Formats: sequence, C-alpha cells, structure tokens
Amino acid sequence: MTKKKADSHNRKIKRSLNGRILRSTTFNILILVIVCCVIMALSMQSLANNILLDSLQPMARQSAKTVEANIHMLADRMMTIAGDSRMRSIFIDSEEDVLFDEETTQMNRENVLVEAAEIYEFYTIALYDLDGQLVQGISGAPERLDSNFYALLQTTDNLTTDSSTIFQKNLGITMGMPVKEDGETILYVVGVYKYDTLNDVINNINIGKHSNAYMVNREGNVVAHPDQSIVLAGSTLIELNGENENMLRHVTTGETGAIEIPIDETQTLVAFSPVRGTQWSLVIQIPKSDYNHLINTAMMVAILSTIAVLFLSMLLVLQLAQSISRPVKRVTSRMVALSDGDLHTKVVPVYSRDELQVLTQTLDDTVQSVNCYISDIQQVLTQIADGNLCVEPQVEYKGDFTLIQSSLHTIIQSMNKTLVGFHAAATRLAEMSEEMNGQSSQLHQASIEQNQSTEVLVQEVSHVKERLSCVTESTNQTYMKTEEITQCVGEANICMSSLSSAMDDINANTQEITKIAKSIEDIAFQTSILAINASVEAARAGSAGKGFAVVVDEVRQLATRSTKAAQEATEMVSGTRAIIQTGVELTAATAGSLQAISSVSDQISTISEQLVDAVQGQESALISMEERIEEISTIADRNLQNASGTKQSSELLAKEAEALQSYVKKFNLKEGRKR
Repeated sequence: MTKKKADSHNRKIKRSLNGRILRSTTFNILILVIVCCVIMALSMQSLANNILLDSLQPMARQSAKTVEANIHMLADRMMTIAGDSRMRSIFIDSEEDVLFDEETTQMNRENVLVEAAEIYEFYTIALYDLDGQLVQGISGAPERLDSNFYALLQTTDNLTTDSSTIFQKNLGITMGMPVKEDGETILYVVGVYKYDTLNDVINNINIGKHSNAYMVNREGNVVAHPDQSIVLAGSTLIELNGENENMLRHVTTGETGAIEIPIDETQTLVAFSPVRGTQWSLVIQIPKSDYNHLINTAMMVAILSTIAVLFLSMLLVLQLAQSISRPVKRVTSRMVALSDGDLHTKVVPVYSRDELQVLTQTLDDTVQSVNCYISDIQQVLTQIADGNLCVEPQVEYKGDFTLIQSSLHTIIQSMNKTLVGFHAAATRLAEMSEEMNGQSSQLHQASIEQNQSTEVLVQEVSHVKERLSCVTESTNQTYMKTEEITQCVGEANICMSSLSSAMDDINANTQEITKIAKSIEDIAFQTSILAINASVEAARAGSAGKGFAVVVDEVRQLATRSTKAAQEATEMVSGTRAIIQTGVELTAATAGSLQAISSVSDQISTISEQLVDAVQGQESALISMEERIEEISTIADRNLQNASGTKQSSELLAKEAEALQSYVKKFNLKEGRKR
C-alpha cells in the first residue's frame, strides 16, 4: 500500500501543459531573438566599421592632397625666387677683361630675399654655397644647413622639403631650391615658411567629436598636430598610439589605407595617406565610441520591437495551449486511474474532430479490451493453480495482445513439458543414484589402495636420497684431491720453467766462452807471426841479436801452447754445449708432460664439478619429488573423504528423486491423458 501511494504521488501533475508550452515557446522565441540581436549587432558593427574605413581612406587621401596643394604653392614660390634674374651673377666688360661685380650681385640677391620674406611670410630665407655654408640671408638664418637636409638637397638637386618642421624652437616648413646658372648649380636658396599652411589643414579636419588628425615623417616623428607642443616636444607615432608595429609600418612606408587598432584600450579607426613630394604622411584617428550611440539606438529600437512581438506571441500560444490542455488533462487523469488499477470508470468522450477525439475513443477501447484480457488470464491461471494443465484461453486477443495469448499457450506447454521432464528426470535420477552408490564404493576402495602405494613410494624415495648423499660426499672428496694434484703439477711447471731458464743461461755462457777461446787463438796466431818477424830481424842483426833470438823462440813456444790450449777449450765447450742442448730438450719434454698432466687434471676437476652439480640436481629433484608425493598423498586422503561423502550424497539423492516423483504425479498433464 505504501508503494502504491508513492507511485500515485509521483504520477500527480507537477507542471501543467499550458506552462510547458508557454515556457518552451517563450524560451525558443527568446533564444531566437537573442541570436538575431547578436547577429544584428555584430553585422551593424561590422557594417559601420567598413563604412567608416571606406569613408576615412578617401578623406585622408583628399586631406593629403590639400596639403600637397599647399606644399606645391610654396614650392612654386621657391622656384620663382630661385629663377629670379637678379639671382644671376653680374659681370662688367672692360677693355682688358670681363670682371665679376660682386657688390652689385649681392645687393640684387639681398633685394630678392627681402622681398620674398615680406611677401611670402618666411621666418627666414637665405642663400648657401655648395658646401652648405651661409652666403647671404636675412636675420635668423642658420650659419650651416642641417646635414640630413643638405645631403638630400644635394642628392635631388631640385626642390626639397625638410622632413622636420621644428626651426629654432618654432614650427615651420623648411624648403630648399638650387639656384642654377648656365645649367650648373651655384647656390642653394633655403626658406622657412610659417607653420600656418599645415596648421589650417590639420585643424579643419573634423569628422567626429573626438577625431584627431596629424602628420608624421618617415622616421615616425610627429611633424604636424593641432597641439603644437606635441610637435615641439619631438613626440613619435609610437608615443601617441602605443606599441603598434602594424600601423607604424603602414605609415612610415608611405602606404594609403585604413585600419582598426586599440589605442589606450579604446578601439580606434585610423586612416593614413602619404603627402606626395614630401617625406610626410597624413594620419586621421576617430574613436569608435563617437558612432556607438547610433548603433546602440538602433539596437534598442530592434529589441523593444522584438519584446512587443514576443508578448503578442505568448498570448496566442497561451490561448492555443488552453484549447489543447483541457481534454489532455481529462485523458491524463483517466490514464493515471488506469495505471492505479481502475478498469471500470468510463472515459469522458471529446468531440473535437481531431487527434484528441481519436485519443479518448482509443483509450476507452483499450480499457474494455484490457478488462476482457485480464478476466481470461485470471481464469487460465486459476485452472493452472488447481493443477489442470489442459486449460486453454477463451478470449480472442487482438493486435500485439496476441503475444499474451501465445505466451499463455507457451507457458502451459512449457509447464507440461517441464513436469514430464521432471518425472523422467526423477526416474533417471533414482537410477543414477543407485549407480553412483556402487561407484562411490569402488572409489573409496581405490582411494585406500592409492594411499598405501603413496606411502611405499615415499619410503623408496627416502632410501634413494640417502644413497645420493653418500655419492655427493665421495664426489666432493675426489674433487678436493684433484685440486691438490692440480696445485702440485702447477708448482712442478714453475720449477721446470726456472730450470729451462737456467739451461738457456748456461748455453749463452758457453757461447761466450767459445768466443773468448777464439780470441785467444787469434792472439796466439798473431804472436807466432810476430815471433817469426822477430827471428828474421834477429838473424839480420847477427851476433847482436842472438839474445833476442832466444826470447823470440820462447815467445813462439808460448804462442804454440796458447793455440793448443784454446783449441782444447773450444773442443770442451763444444762437448758441453751438446750436453746442455740435450738437457734443454729433455727439460722441454718434461715440461710438456707436466703441462699435459695439468690439462688432464683440469679435465678431471671439471668432470668432478659436473658430477657434483649433477648429484646435487638429482638430490633437489628427489626433494621436489618427495614434496609432490606428499601432495599426492594428501589428495588421496581427500579423495578418500570425498568418496565417503559421495556415497552419503547418493543415498540422499535417491530419497529426493522419490519425493520429486510424488509431486509430479499430482498434476493433470496432456501427455498423461494421451498415454
């Protein structure tokens, strides 16, 4: 009951259909309005930016052309001054030669400069020679031209405008023009116009409330600005606009265009155009905020119109929702009652000639059909509960409800087959329990025999393990004796090596003795020759050499004995040498034999090690085998216990089979009736 109350509470209408339709429609329309407003705002912003950028670019170009016109006017004046005939040199013809009239020439040029200063509003105007040094000019003219301006003037050899507008702490336009005579440049006329020419153009460019126009040169320095202190302070484009490399590149390379950049966190539209004939570019800046109020006004009008349309749409949607929700509520209430098990309350009909009328009629038919089906199912299940499995459904099921009818047939047939199977299974189970009882007895006897065989095997393995221990001990002793033999043979090898070295030394000494005997024999031969020569000289001396002849004879005899002794020593050394050679060969043979004995001893030692390892491996294998046999013995004990349990279980299984057969006999089966 508590669960039914909870389900009924959960099925209560928590939100009305009117509210859902109204909220869903309002939400969708509101989302659509917001998306449209955002798209419209972005489009208007983009359109306004494009229009302003497209308008600013020609405006900047037109303003630059105005500056160009003013610069051209000033250039024409400079060309007029430079082309004045009074600028030419004056020469006087005399009877002897043509002389240059320097005083008259200077006076004429001074007149030209003074007139130009009065007429054209120069700060100063002067003439400079080809080295840039002042030649002649009015007050305030610098003694030497600026190096950059002078280099540019020399390179162009034509009208030149200085890139800077600062002149002696004032603002002015510095222009230079070569003065030519017979096609050759003889002087440079340089004048500094007042700043009003640029200032008028810059101040007359007013597009928005906070628009700004100024000019910069190729180095990025400001040369004209409504605030003259900025120019005098030597400000740069980066100082005015921040670190904006994109704009700096466009302006300083003399491009014409318009871009949008942030300046002091404010989006600003910037247009720029070069001033032809100079190194300047005109820049116009307009903050986007000057035009945002127009866009905002348009947006507000659009939003208010959208809100009004949204309100009217909500009224129409609410009226439509009420016409739908009333019959839906009645149908919903009946379906909730149906889900609670109410199959008798009638469905209130609706005559709207649409889907709602079809819905109510279908719900009424469904309630009646469900009543019939439930009554039939109740009758079938009651018969089955009474043990009658021959019952059949009496109502014709329609549509997908035929699945219920087929399911009832399937359930009845399945229960018949199942119970028949139970009966046969109980019979087979009883037979199997008897057979299992006999097999359990045999298994019990086999487990006992297996346990006894395992114990005998454990005893045999223990005996083999003891004999392997004796073999291991004998093998270790053999290995130790082999190690001692190897050590003795090694020491004998060392002694034989020493003996071989000694024999080699004796052989070397015999060779040295042979060399000494040879030397003695040579000395004896020389002495004999000397004795012969002395005897010849004694014979020549006559009686005076008789005493010397005796000495010579003794010397000859001494040489003969020395030769004989040396020969005997050589023969003895040769014999000794042969004996030593024989001893060396015997020593080498003995060393080889000892080496072979050592090699055999090493092999025996290796074989002993392998034998020890093999015996130890066999011993480990026997230990592992003993453990496995113990595990087998344990398993045999468990099998013996399991055989006893299986015998008891088979007896219980026979009793359960008899009980199952008694339960199956209570049902009235189709199979039984056919039989």
